[in-house]
Amino acid sequence: MPPEDPIGIPLADAGVVLLAAGGSTRMGGDKILLDLAGKPALAYSLEVFQSCERVKTIVIVASESNRDAVRDLVSNSGFTKVVAVVDGGTRRQDSTANGVERLVADGRDDIKWVLVHDGARPFVDEEMIHRGLTEAAKWGAAAPAVPVTDTIRKVGDDGVERPLDRSTLRAIQTPQVLNLDVLLPALITAEDVTDDVALVELAGGRVGLFEGDPDNIKLTTPADVEQAEGIAARRFGGSPSVEQRWGTGFDGHAFATGGPLRLGGVEIDHDQHLEGHSDGDVLLHAIASSVLGAAGLGDLGSNFPSSDSAYAGIDSRELLIRASTMARDAGWEPSFVDATIIAQQPKLAPYVDRMNELIADTLSVSVKSINIKITSTDHVGAIGQGEGIAAQAIATLTRKPTS
Repeated sequence: MPPEDPIGIPLADAGVVLLAAGGSTRMGGDKILLDLAGKPALAYSLEVFQSCERVKTIVIVASESNRDAVRDLVSNSGFTKVVAVVDGGTRRQDSTANGVERLVADGRDDIKWVLVHDGARPFVDEEMIHRGLTEAAKWGAAAPAVPVTDTIRKVGDDGVERPLDRSTLRAIQTPQVLNLDVLLPALITAEDVTDDVALVELAGGRVGLFEGDPDNIKLTTPADVEQAEGIAARRFGGSPSVEQRWGTGFDGHAFATGGPLRLGGVEIDHDQHLEGHSDGDVLLHAIASSVLGAAGLGDLGSNFPSSDSAYAGIDSRELLIRASTMARDAGWEPSFVDATIIAQQPKLAPYVDRMNELIADTLSVSVKSINIKITSTDHVGAIGQGEGIAAQAIATLTRKPTS
């Protein structure tokens, strides 16, 4: 919940610096103003900041080439919180400094937090803003982060090194949230940085991370535009040209003596576990099979056969990662999963939120895109007699035609 003043009115204590001064050299045109499912890309984030009760003022940092068009967008679209459109600088931190300077000039006493956001990231949402403000209150600065799904290798003068452990890696997004008193002295650094919380770190400050969103992509190349149009269609009911497919999956295993039970990637305190060639996680198996099915890539058994010793005891999250990677390689992006666990015992409701989070993390989607449900058979059949657990899933995959 946002802080309130003494009479219970939510405080508007944040200012936004919206960076829109990039050169767009890899895009081949100004990505800030390109048409994205019927409106300029910049308008998406402006609408979110305009409606957020914590945001008091917005300053847009523009380039010489798009300054007039950005001002027209602001005046024609009713973005009343925008107090200025200022020029960008040579480096990123120079542009940030120009925006912060204007925020301070407009009302220093009212602004405690500065949100620095890339105008080329259209899909920030208000929940992310509040997560960032909450985390920044602990550290003084915070940045949104998402897990890295690709294999990463470091390349040096001596050749290519071994892959880095991606479980420890995060991709950093914006908006980055900084306490104004922390940010102002950090802006004087002479070192070049690629994100704004790095300024705080160079000045000796600490930075926290909070949950980003895989949808919060940055428009850099034309391929990103295709992905963004698909996200806009899914979120806002945009272009009908976006293609979607659905796949179903089912799996069930019997109980065996000895816990813990593993389900949805979560270890559950129980005196039995599910038998299986891998870790027996029927929920993740059903979801992986549904993803493969929607992408037209067969099923779990044909891609990861139980006859292959390589999969003996494997963490089923790894199977789901491989299945989603195969789908993405085939041009399909997981966008929603609806799944049902069928179990008479144990009680699973307390674990559902954690399952949703782990599955979203594994698929690199928003937790809002995962919906896990639980039902029983009312003591009918083997599952009803407590002999095992089953799960079924439906996955939605999205892509935009390339032609």
